[in-house]
Amino acid sequence: MNSKNASEEYDIAIIGAGPAGLFLANYVEDLNFIVLEEHEEVGRPLHCAGLLSLKGLERLGFIPQKSVQNKVRGAIFVSPSGLKLIVKSRRDEAVVVDREYFDKELARKVTDRIKLGVKVLNVNRKSGKWILKTERGNICSKILVNAEGFRYDLSLKLGFDKPPENLLLPAIQVELEKVKDLDEDLVEIYLGNRWAPGFFAWIIPLSSEEARVGLAAKSQPLICLKNFLNKHPTASPRLRKANIRRVLGGRVVLTGIYGEIAKGSSILIGDVAGQTKPTTGGGVIYSGIAAQIASRVIRDELFKNDRDIKLEKYDRTWRQMLGRELFFMKVARLFMMQIRDKDYDKIIEKMREIGFEAIAEKVGDIDFQYKILKRIIKTPALYLPQIPYLLASFIRSFLI
Repeated sequence: MNSKNASEEYDIAIIGAGPAGLFLANYVEDLNFIVLEEHEEVGRPLHCAGLLSLKGLERLGFIPQKSVQNKVRGAIFVSPSGLKLIVKSRRDEAVVVDREYFDKELARKVTDRIKLGVKVLNVNRKSGKWILKTERGNICSKILVNAEGFRYDLSLKLGFDKPPENLLLPAIQVELEKVKDLDEDLVEIYLGNRWAPGFFAWIIPLSSEEARVGLAAKSQPLICLKNFLNKHPTASPRLRKANIRRVLGGRVVLTGIYGEIAKGSSILIGDVAGQTKPTTGGGVIYSGIAAQIASRVIRDELFKNDRDIKLEKYDRTWRQMLGRELFFMKVARLFMMQIRDKDYDKIIEKMREIGFEAIAEKVGDIDFQYKILKRIIKTPALYLPQIPYLLASFIRSFLI
């Protein structure tokens, strides 16, 4: 096979029309590119909880309109025994979006560059270009962008590292109607292995009576969710009689940076690159930031008119910008995966004693969590009995 047999030629081929691929498409809309999406419709199937920070969206230059279902100002953290820590701002901090329509809004300006129902079966490098084999013919490009999500099929074929399986958790959520006693301003986070082993459960309000309720877990998330809906002492009385509108499944990527994300003229972006927050699994904003970086590096390389395209600067810039953030978030996640339920109770109790709610409101940031994590580390009283777990988490973070 050689490039002249390819049916179409582009400077950039983006595999995947999720937020990562679509953000990049918008940032390079004046260039010669194509987006290949294996599904027949943008925004499907649904995976994400759809909670996005307003600061992050403003930074990306994209404020959704039609897809916004609610705005929230903070969160309630609930320990396994029912202790609550409420962190609330005086202003809206995040929007809850319908991810299907959010993705469609992202796709609006580049719709004519998206090929739907086109699955990339294989990728080869020939004569300085990429040959993408699909069921609808071959596509040739100078630059290959893998935004395939959390499947990793193509990333492994391209020679990128396999992510650690223990930080890829199955997740499930339901959209409910007729939920009782919802505070539209607050997301609810339920901690503890009793309800969500290895992660947490959530209630995200869509309105005064509608919510997304879900969790991720090391295993059997559906059983865990049924247990949470039916047996949680404070949540289930409000949830068990609600009507289920739809069920959504997926995977929570908690890897952070786990390997290279650029090799020559190919890059990874989004979930497949580990560009999510290890603390919460949220990745839309980080994908957008990565797309901004990638778009600048891609432009520089294409405009050099040099046949030998090298995109490693994208990897270096990403690490310089967010490496510290992701490292400390990974430490926090590994720490939370080790501690016992009674430890959560003690930590929340101690946070309430020292007035940590006010500290979190002052320095907290949904996307950039280093400052708040640094304050926690500087307050040993919060985690003194759990220091062995914390030290083990630091060590494991260097190894994973």
